[in-house]
Amino acid sequence: MAMEITNNYSNYAAQGMAGNTKKKETEKTQETAESSKTKNTAEYANGLAKLVPSVDFKVGNVCSSAKSGKSLTVNPQLLEKMQNDPEKARDMEDMIKGVESMSKLAEGIAKATGWTIVYQHSYIDENGKYHCRMQTRNDGMLKLSDKLREERKKNSEKLLERAKEKAAEKKEKLEETLEEKQAAEAEEVTAEKTEGGSAYNKAEQLINEKMAASKDGTIYLSDADMKTIIEASQEEDAGKTTVKDQPQVGANLDLKI
Repeated sequence: MAMEITNNYSNYAAQGMAGNTKKKETEKTQETAESSKTKNTAEYANGLAKLVPSVDFKVGNVCSSAKSGKSLTVNPQLLEKMQNDPEKARDMEDMIKGVESMSKLAEGIAKATGWTIVYQHSYIDENGKYHCRMQTRNDGMLKLSDKLREERKKNSEKLLERAKEKAAEKKEKLEETLEEKQAAEAEEVTAEKTEGGSAYNKAEQLINEKMAASKDGTIYLSDADMKTIIEASQEEDAGKTTVKDQPQVGANLDLKI
């Protein structure tokens, strides 16, 4: 009888040990899976960061509140969607590239008009919507006399006019250098782009107007504003690839003013 009890106890102990071992193995497998997922997400985020080399790329739930620097924060839920949806990934990568273009464009306009960008923080939420908060400063403008201030305003207007003239010149040169079929196709595309200005000029004017209209130097860019920036960036890429065997007569968006 005593032997029977001992055997039962041994069986229970063995079963308990087996259960504990299986539980530990399951937990270890889950931990490994979570660790692998975290590692893959980090690697994916590092790849996206290369699309915006001029800003600090972050993963988080809110836009940076720092009073200096440039940053882009992407919501972690959006990152997960991008990893599982190739089409979503392409759209968001275009937007991230647009942040880089916007940063360079704003910097160029600021330098040309005497402004200083104090900070620039962008955020893409879980739904892929873009938000941006930018603080600019023009200390010199505050010290200028009314006459000099008016001259500075005229210079800004001339800057916009010059950009429009460049767009018109590029269009004319494109029509002169391309063959008839290419010119016919390009003319239709150019007509769409130049209706109210090329995508680049629209983006340039958008930021310039926001700087001029800001009373305290704070500028906000919406999702719709970013789409204008993205169009400018895509126009740049199209200008580089459309005419391969001929001089670069398409859009030359080097984001310089």
